[in-house]
Amino acid sequence: MTERPTNPDIPPIVRRTKLATAMLSWLEKERRAATTAYTLFLGLSGLYRPENRRQLYLRSDTPTTSDLWRVTRNLLRTGAIEVDPDYGRNVYRVPSVGESSAEEVCALVNPFGYISHLSAMQRWGLTDRRPEALHLTMPPARVAGSLIERKMAADYSLPFGDLPWQRAVKLRFIRHPDKVRGRELAVHESKHLGEYLQVRDSHARLATIGQTFVDMLERPQYCGGMAHVLDVWREHAATYHEEIVAAIDEVALPIVKVRAGYLLDDMLGIGTDSRIQSWAQFAQRGSSRVLDPTKDFSADHSEKWMLSINV
Repeated sequence: MTERPTNPDIPPIVRRTKLATAMLSWLEKERRAATTAYTLFLGLSGLYRPENRRQLYLRSDTPTTSDLWRVTRNLLRTGAIEVDPDYGRNVYRVPSVGESSAEEVCALVNPFGYISHLSAMQRWGLTDRRPEALHLTMPPARVAGSLIERKMAADYSLPFGDLPWQRAVKLRFIRHPDKVRGRELAVHESKHLGEYLQVRDSHARLATIGQTFVDMLERPQYCGGMAHVLDVWREHAATYHEEIVAAIDEVALPIVKVRAGYLLDDMLGIGTDSRIQSWAQFAQRGSSRVLDPTKDFSADHSEKWMLSINV
C-alpha cells in the first residue's frame, strides 16, 4: 500500500475541542478581548462542573495546569486566540470579541490600577481637554506582591501556597507597554493606590471623583497644569464638596491636605467644615512648600496654610 505524500510546510488541520469551544464561548460572553493564563485558568475552573463532565469530556472534577496548556494550545492552533500584538507573550488577544479600547485591554491584562489624572477628569466631565495619552495609576511591581497574594486568595478561596501542585496558576504582574491599541499610555506609579470604581458595563476601572481631585493636587502636571486645576476647582469644587473633603481627609500626604485647605478655605471660601480646618495642623512654618510643585517658590504666600502661592 502506497503512503499518501504529505507536505511538511502545510500544518495539519486541527479541530477545536469541545472544551476549547466552551472556553471561547466564556471569553466571548465575558467580552474579554484580551486575556492571560491566570484568567484562562479561572474560566476553565468554572467549566469543570459535574453537569459538564460528559459533554466536555472532562477527566476530573478540577482542572490542572496541564489541562490549561492543552486548551490554550488548541485555542491558539485553531485561531480562537492569538499572542497579543501589544503585549507579546503571556497575553492573548481574542479576535472574535472584536476591538476594544486601551482602557478595557489594560484593565483585563492587569487587575490592579485605574484610569486617573487628566483621563479621569475627562471621564467625570471636569475638563474639556482630550488627553493624547491614557493616564493610569498603577502600583510599582516591587510592592504589588501583597495585592497579588490577596487577589489569588480571594479567587481560589485559599492562599496560593496552600493549593495542591498543578491545581492553580500564579497571577503575574504584567507591565503595560508604551502603547496599547494605538493609544499612548502615561503610567504613574504609586505605593498608595487611591479609591476607584468599576465603570458600568465595562472592565475599565476609574478613579472616584474624590480621588480625581486628590490627583490634581498631588501631581497637577498630569492634570493639565496647576492653572487648569485651579479653574476646575473654581467651577466644580462646590458641587463635589463632600466627596473631595472625604477623600482628602483620608490621604496620608500632608502637602495634599495643605493645598486643598488653601483652595477650599482661602481661595473658594467654602472651608468651614471642621475636617478642612483640622488640616491646618499640617502646615509647616518656615517650610518651602508651594502650591504648584512644577514652579519655583514665590514670595506670595498664605499665612494660615504656610504655602507659597506660586501660580
